[in-house]
Amino acid sequence: MQESLHGKIALISGAASGIGRATAKLLAQKGIAGLGLLDKQEPDLMSLRHELIQDGVVCLAEVVDVSNAQALRLAFERVQASFGRLDYVHNNVGIMTGFPPFPDTPLELLDRAITVNLRASILGTQFAFHALQKTGGGSILNTASGAGKVPLPSDPIYAATKAAINHYCLSCVHRFAKHHIRINTICPGIVDTAILLQNEHPVFAPKPTSAFLKTRRLEILTPDSIAENIVEMLVDSELTGILRSVRNLPINA
Repeated sequence: MQESLHGKIALISGAASGIGRATAKLLAQKGIAGLGLLDKQEPDLMSLRHELIQDGVVCLAEVVDVSNAQALRLAFERVQASFGRLDYVHNNVGIMTGFPPFPDTPLELLDRAITVNLRASILGTQFAFHALQKTGGGSILNTASGAGKVPLPSDPIYAATKAAINHYCLSCVHRFAKHHIRINTICPGIVDTAILLQNEHPVFAPKPTSAFLKTRRLEILTPDSIAENIVEMLVDSELTGILRSVRNLPINA
């Protein structure tokens, strides 16, 4: 059952581009009362805020690096204090590990990927739980990846962090439900976002991801198509404990 968005407030991390931006715009189109937008890319974040305000949506934009636990907590607190409530949270963060590929990846890149992909999602879920508990319930959705369900030989660390997101979300379902809080995860395939550029390297990965898809005659997913699934999962009052896959379909399917 789809809830009404009238009077509701949502917070989105990684909101400045890609899936986060598409989700913010779709929530606005569907009548969300207010949006808290988190990202470290200030120019893109402020352009989204301006665009949404022009459309009549009340927005609070917070420039924050999700790897900074204190800054992330304070951003959640400011959004909740500004609007007086929080109903939906979309933890939408993710980076590729970088090159050289594992097992030759340096420690600082391993730590960075684990911190951004996994710890930030865990903390975002924790902060969201306490905020939604004060509201009387709500919904949390974490962006994982298809790589969390099937092997990703090119980046085992990224795959491991996304698989961990799936498992901790499932492990939260029972306890969260006691507080009327739903938690779900979306696992997209290959999406046309800036993260694709992180898969390219002149030595280790000279062919772009688009070439990989072309050889397999698969269509690239759009952020808008993922956002449609995200909003549906956020506002469905009966949906919790779901790991929804959105796969790349064959061309002309």
